[in-house]
Amino acid sequence: MKTSANVSTLVICALLISCGGTGQDSASVSEFRQEYSGTAIDGHIARATVYLDSNNNGARDPWEAFAFTDDDGYYAYNPITDTNYCAASASAEEQQFCLVTNTQLTDVVVRVNGGYDVLTGEPFLGQMSRRVYDSELGTNSVISPITSLLSDVSDTTTRNQILDVLGITDADLNTNYLDTDGAGDIDETLFNTALKIHKTVSLLANRLEDTYSEIGENYGTPSDAGAAVYRNLAQELASNTPDSLDAAIGDDSLLTRVLDNAETHLQSVYTLRELDLPADIGSPENPAGFQRSIDVVNELPALVDALIATDEEFTFADAVGAARALESVVIKAANENGVDNTIENAITFFTEASNETLVDALVTSLSEDNADVNGLAGNDFQGSDFDSEIEITGAAQLPEDAAPFAGLPGNSLRVSDLDLGSEPDNLKDSEVEFYFEGASTDDSGRFTACVKFIEDANIDGTLSDGSTRGERVEGFWSLLGGNESFSLLLTIELFGTSYSGILKPAGFEEIQGINYQRVRGDADGDFRVWHSALGLQSYDSIPADNDACEASLPSRIGI
Repeated sequence: MKTSANVSTLVICALLISCGGTGQDSASVSEFRQEYSGTAIDGHIARATVYLDSNNNGARDPWEAFAFTDDDGYYAYNPITDTNYCAASASAEEQQFCLVTNTQLTDVVVRVNGGYDVLTGEPFLGQMSRRVYDSELGTNSVISPITSLLSDVSDTTTRNQILDVLGITDADLNTNYLDTDGAGDIDETLFNTALKIHKTVSLLANRLEDTYSEIGENYGTPSDAGAAVYRNLAQELASNTPDSLDAAIGDDSLLTRVLDNAETHLQSVYTLRELDLPADIGSPENPAGFQRSIDVVNELPALVDALIATDEEFTFADAVGAARALESVVIKAANENGVDNTIENAITFFTEASNETLVDALVTSLSEDNADVNGLAGNDFQGSDFDSEIEITGAAQLPEDAAPFAGLPGNSLRVSDLDLGSEPDNLKDSEVEFYFEGASTDDSGRFTACVKFIEDANIDGTLSDGSTRGERVEGFWSLLGGNESFSLLLTIELFGTSYSGILKPAGFEEIQGINYQRVRGDADGDFRVWHSALGLQSYDSIPADNDACEASLPSRIGI
């Protein structure tokens, strides 16, 4: 659903994000009630939008029920905490994780998109899905890259052909491969397979979205190209039955057909929505436009195998470090503009047997709470910071002065964009002040935020559309992993619509004699840095309305 310019700018500024999922409308109420419960895993996906895609179009339409996944990746019911988010006694904070519909459905595709991968601490790219039948209601459904590959496959023979290529069984679809025994035991083989599938789909979909940029941005279009890529990859695995998943990912012709058929689907969406069609990227006869992405994807099996060996026992810390190492390469590839040779540097670094000691040091460093995956993705994987275990540790972690978020309840945090624009008609002034509520030991609770967002303003005080001098908004906060965390998850409620986002500490920076705390906010998969002059401050009261918010955030540009 497209939001108005005013709502969009408020959300971006209030959460410092724009990718936590498109706006979600409140569901209607009727006497019939059908609950869906499950968990979303690539790593576990927190604060993703999970919804019932009743028309299977890859997008959440306004009438389709939705919820968020909790910090463990569960919705409706969390077996770890034994919390029923749909119970009559559930709090407002808990109810945001309840997926319930007022329409009786015999089968439906449940989709997950957006949110944050708990293993990597990074935005989850793409989407996952599973077809759920009414006979499965009352059980926790696993939604993973493996189930996503099969969500459009109804024929048993075809389904079994795909499972044979993957080397797994039907029972494996219901396995939480990151917690097979309820105590964090890892199934390395399923973890390896799932990551190969999803990273392949994500990078191929990303190539399509670079050209078909209206996908996910216009009403009636899929949230991304991932569903089309998953569907066509499944068709290729069934119809060509390669010897293995690795063989399929290494087959240029097969991947070209997947991309070509997915592109045809996106073109049909463009035509239906009367959008201007871009030039065709490629085809089996002329695959040049696809080739760079295919070349990178070809390397994924070796990269994943180097990081997640199926013949070795994995601890949860091993899984965290390996997933973050892999994600750094995927982020680098997804952000590629032209040909970035440092992608090959990264792949070579992880796959060369002679680098085993250095790779182990990097993966161990990445398993720590202060790992900096996005920062590592910007590294060229060569030179003096990659020639020793000590230097590599520094390349994989946040600055030493980046402290975790802690002690939020009862405190406020004001963050500011230091760019004030220029006179006479390009003045800017953006600040957000969060007021965190809860008991002193809580690691989650409610928050109120005051938002000031002024852009392209005139010296005479005239504001541009979408600007605000002060807007009061509310939402929920939680620290991912406990009372001290480098990831602060937020869900905001704005005009009956909900959005999710994430904040991360980024150390300190002295500017014109002022020592600012840096805070990074997720903005569509990138991180925008904001600054706080005072850090956490205790408060006596919370602004009660927009006027009070405007008073608490006085103009810094004199208008």
